[in-house]
Amino acid sequence: MNYQLTTLPGLSDVFKQELAEWLSEVKVTEVMRTRNNDIVLVRYAGDVKQLQKMRLMEDTYVTLGRVKLSGGLADMKTLSAAAVWSGPLREALNLWSRYTGQSLTKRQTFRVVVQADDVRWRQYRRQDMMLAAERALLRVGSSWRLDRDQAPLEVWLQQARRQLLVSVRLTTGLDRQHGGREVERAAALRPSVAAAMVWLSRPADDDVFLDPMCGSGTLLLERAVAGRYQLLLGGDIEAAAVETTLANFGPRHQPRRIERWDATDLPLEDGSVSKVVTNLPWGRQIGEKAVLPQLYAGFVAEAGRVLHPGGRLVVLTSEWDIFKGILARQAGFQIEQIVTNVEILGRRADIFVVNRA
Repeated sequence: MNYQLTTLPGLSDVFKQELAEWLSEVKVTEVMRTRNNDIVLVRYAGDVKQLQKMRLMEDTYVTLGRVKLSGGLADMKTLSAAAVWSGPLREALNLWSRYTGQSLTKRQTFRVVVQADDVRWRQYRRQDMMLAAERALLRVGSSWRLDRDQAPLEVWLQQARRQLLVSVRLTTGLDRQHGGREVERAAALRPSVAAAMVWLSRPADDDVFLDPMCGSGTLLLERAVAGRYQLLLGGDIEAAAVETTLANFGPRHQPRRIERWDATDLPLEDGSVSKVVTNLPWGRQIGEKAVLPQLYAGFVAEAGRVLHPGGRLVVLTSEWDIFKGILARQAGFQIEQIVTNVEILGRRADIFVVNRA
């Protein structure tokens, strides 16, 4: 079967590494960037539910096919009459039913979702593509019911360059939340981004893993499920953040230590930590931009103190110039990798992977 696996823009290379490590039988055929996601197209003959175990993934779609676009109005006739609405659709619907546990009915409710950029070369709108696909589906399922607001069966049209990827969505929003958080906070990190940062930290059984600005605890939770560790350490300067993290952990994942502290003055011994992974404030929803240089400098100095030689620092920030400038002045750190242009809530940020000498 052919699938479309989505991750946040900028994370496709890291996602491919995760796939190669955990599901070597998956064959990546192409990577495309759309307005909303990086789409990794794969061939995979195994159980589709194994794909959903990938922590960097946002959603899974079973591919029906592609429709080439010229930009002219004739594209709508081409889309409505495309071969994707025959054999590929029937096979995908059977897979959708097995995956979701929902039986297809004669009065099946469906909707069409279109993700497409507004481009000058196209003489029609997203709505026109939606209407053409709806007509095709109502022709195939003559008794089907259209519900544009909410329906269990979703057929997706995703424009990538001058073609439409047509697919059936298998997953829901709950899947991409990796089980969800009991308590949410403003600017909480997306689980897939947290998973990418944990992956880049190279989890090891003897990890003493620290997030000194833990917010909702997403990074700590992702590290907890990534494999064995020696100790999880987390904290935040805000008491509400510490309470939120503790609530999201509940009784799970021991040993751990989560408390209120200042990330620029940590109550930890020198060289006691192997990994420091955190989402630094960007000076927007969290933190004031004017104080970021001082905060970043204090954090980097403390990270250098508590990390043991050979330890690793992984940081997400949109203020890359501030961070790089401070890092250059801090002895003992060497940048190994920068994952650039990760798009989060409409803003671009970088993930820095830094080794401690």
